[in-house]
Amino acid sequence: MKFCFDSKKFVDHQTQPEKLAVIDDRRELSWMQFMKEADLICAYFKKHGWNKQTKPIIIYGHKQAEMITAIYAMMQLEIAYIPIDHLYPKERIATILRLAGTEIVINCSAIPLKLEGTTELQINNENLQIIQQATVTTKDKNEMPDPLVYIIFTSGSTGEPKGVQISTEAVRSFTKWMTGDFGFSHDDVFINTAVFSFDLSVFELMTFGALGATLLMNDTKTTTNTENLINRIEKYQGNIWVATPSFALAYTRIGADPGLDCVKYFLFCGEVLPHSLATNLNKIFPKARIYNTYGPTEATVATTLIEISKEVLDKYNPLPVGYMKPGTKIIIDKVNHEDKEGEMIITGDNVSIGYLNNEELSKEKFFVHNGQRAYRTGDLGYYEGELLFCMGRNDDQIKLKGFRIELNEITNIIRKHELVDNAVTVGLKRNTEVKKIVTFVIPRIKGDIDEIKESIISHSKKYLPFYMVPGDIFFVDDFHYNMNYKIDTKKLIELYLNHNLY
Repeated sequence: MKFCFDSKKFVDHQTQPEKLAVIDDRRELSWMQFMKEADLICAYFKKHGWNKQTKPIIIYGHKQAEMITAIYAMMQLEIAYIPIDHLYPKERIATILRLAGTEIVINCSAIPLKLEGTTELQINNENLQIIQQATVTTKDKNEMPDPLVYIIFTSGSTGEPKGVQISTEAVRSFTKWMTGDFGFSHDDVFINTAVFSFDLSVFELMTFGALGATLLMNDTKTTTNTENLINRIEKYQGNIWVATPSFALAYTRIGADPGLDCVKYFLFCGEVLPHSLATNLNKIFPKARIYNTYGPTEATVATTLIEISKEVLDKYNPLPVGYMKPGTKIIIDKVNHEDKEGEMIITGDNVSIGYLNNEELSKEKFFVHNGQRAYRTGDLGYYEGELLFCMGRNDDQIKLKGFRIELNEITNIIRKHELVDNAVTVGLKRNTEVKKIVTFVIPRIKGDIDEIKESIISHSKKYLPFYMVPGDIFFVDDFHYNMNYKIDTKKLIELYLNHNLY
């Protein structure tokens, strides 16, 4: 069995219906059970007339199988869903609720949310119960050529999150690419680590369904315990690991664990893939394929792909992010014609239709280019032939003592040092002015800190102009990560300030 994203129905019912589809920490659902539980939610919505409501619904929980059945039910009903993890503070959830105008919440956790003005449906296995009733606005929906599938809220510069709207056309484009160009099959087991409110999870969430494969979910208790996660991967023979580079870094330090011999693919997105991390993975997992991808939430997860082979590692440092997915183009918008790099603009049917109820920001970031949707990413990149390289954010640029500095350039230089496992560079501000550049470093070996720091600074001076050499190198055992497993620079700055006065 599998899910068809064209018809938005479960198909091939006679093909391995008892094969595992969804696994959480409590239950294992076969494809037949998965379909029946999704159909049960659809029937419940139709019974109450909720299938005729046009506002997005919230699906709340944390790595429960019920979240997946609810998501696939909403896709069948063509009702846009907003995934929200229980790690979100209630104030943020209330803000999203207000911005989206949501009237129905599907709660897959055991704890009632009781958000004001909402109808709350609690789901546990096949038990569906309304625990809070409010008015639900319904009307006959006109058939839309490109209805929304999901809305993911990301951080916004205004202090309020912004809702990225992803349509049916975009999801179909994405799943067609994932099932055609990556070499995956229905026999694969996708290892999920990201929460569903982070768009990285869409890689496995949609692809397992399109292939008829298996989704192995891992909650935060598991993902924060390396031994437990390895044991779980070994038990279910997970073979496709989707993660941010930051999350995978901890496992390269463990070395070649037999429990991970089943992993055949590493798929990275969300951050720059350090050359050192890919090199270590290549040595520890010589039979596994390492994929590097690039793409913002606004372009349906990812738009480029490259396999990081030994040949690529030998040739490039920093690593490229890959070649374009079919039907997508990335334009480099240069300030000056002589410039090598510029802002990346993504065009194609995978681009979002804009931000939910935010016309002003949508007009700023989205436009039509040659008849296709286009999005200004704010990321800097350049081409070597058809191969794309990403140089970080244009808002990673700072000004120090009159000099314009790209922090990511500093990070890439320091990551090349033989004693550096990973690094990230920040500009420390006093009020609104940058006063100092600090690079946080995870050292590759234990040793004399002062000697390692001096060596890194000397290395930096060889490749960087004097005004870009970090004012300090601060060593950490590990980086702080946010709930999406990306490096939390704010936490690192707090740690630095608690130890230093500048």
